[in-house]
Parts: sequence; structure tokens; C-alpha cells
Amino acid sequence: MWIYSGSLRIIGGSKVPPGFARYHASLQTLTGYHVCGGAVISRRHLVTAAHCVIGAEKEHIKVVVGTTDLDYGGLDYNVELIHIHEKYNISLKLNDIAILRIKGLFDLDKVIRLEYKELNEHDTVILSGFGAKEPNGESSRRMYAINLTVLNQETCKYAMRHTREVFDSMLCTFTRIGQGGCHGDSGGPLTRNYKLVGIVSWGIPCAVGFPDVHTRISSHVSWINNIIYPQHIVGKDICLYNLTMT
Repeated sequence: MWIYSGSLRIIGGSKVPPGFARYHASLQTLTGYHVCGGAVISRRHLVTAAHCVIGAEKEHIKVVVGTTDLDYGGLDYNVELIHIHEKYNISLKLNDIAILRIKGLFDLDKVIRLEYKELNEHDTVILSGFGAKEPNGESSRRMYAINLTVLNQETCKYAMRHTREVFDSMLCTFTRIGQGGCHGDSGGPLTRNYKLVGIVSWGIPCAVGFPDVHTRISSHVSWINNIIYPQHIVGKDICLYNLTMT
């Protein structure tokens, strides 16, 4: 039975309207229990946190996409392949990223583009998810979202020094106490200007005054593209993908 109990949900966020964050994926058990989030990045692939799927069997994961209410709507997909970053370090949470390939195809309007550029301190990003409202609470059946602020990297490293090291391939957010991620948000998308900038990775739950730490997408774009697009056609596929999405 695949159940991950250590994932991060949004504290202090707002319930979103139907149609919001169409790229958002809910990774569930076969019985419909939400475990982690994810983001659709091609018609056959989604990205999530490695810690969400480490040790999981693909047959035990159901992916639900296209709804802000897990009790109504959305499309279900089975997983064909799990690809965890080969340099993922479970204790350091380094390279905390994985790609799932589904059986079938996602609709094109569910695909979000990747951000290749670095973010700046004080940039505003959007976190969406089905996480819990309180520590150790149940995951939400409704999607919530919140605006968060990119935190200075050195400040984040200092704030988290007693937990674990913050690497440059990680991205930190912090706005104020009472706003941030919680159980069930792990693997979920952090976005800016309709591009994927981060994947929820780790923190001190839930919104108690410490930064949330995310896998930085711009540090993993090459790895992602190498998984999604075979090397001998990577140039062609990326070109077609970008033309289709603009």
C-alpha cells in the first residue's frame, strides 16, 4: 500500500475557483487518498518530488488532473514509469525531483512550461495544493493557493541551519507566520508568470515561522529535458513544444 505520511499543505491560503492551475496533478492511492502534488510538463509526463514516490510501485499510484475539487471532476491516469533523479539524496533532500510518465495523454491545455531563469529575492510566486490546514491534519479535497515571496538564499541557509543544509539548487519562500506549506503539499507546483519555478520539497511544518524549501526547476531543466525527450530528437521536440505552447 503506497501511503507517504511526511509530505508537506497550504496554511493561510484561499480556495481557488474552478479551472485554476489546470497543470496541477494530485498523486493518490488507488482508493483516492491524496498523497502528494505534481505538475504536468508534457502530454505524457508530470514532475513531482522524489520523496513522494521513492519506494512506490507505479501500479499503486493514481494521477488525477484537471480539477480543483477531488470529489468532483478531473481525469484519472495510470503511471507507466517512475524516474527518480539518480543523485537524489534522501537525507539531504538534494535533487528531490522525479518524473512520472503516464499511460495515455494529457490534454495540451494542462501542460505548464518550465522556467529556465533564476528568480530574484522578493519575487512573488504562487503555491497551489491539496495539503492539510493544520499539522498532521487530513489533506484537503479542495485546492487552495497562496502568494509567497522568494527569500534571500543566505537568510534561508541561516534560518534552516539546525535542520539541514540549503543548497543552491533549492529555492526558499517565506512571507509571514501562518502562511506556507503543510502536509500534502509536497511535490506540488510553485509558479510565476505561468511557468513552473519550483517543486515543494521540505520545511518545518506548518507555517510556524520558518521558510519552505523547494526544488529549483531552473537547476534541473537539462535533467528534465533529457528524461522527457530522447537525445537524438531533443532539439526538434523542444522546438515543437515551445511553438505549441506560445
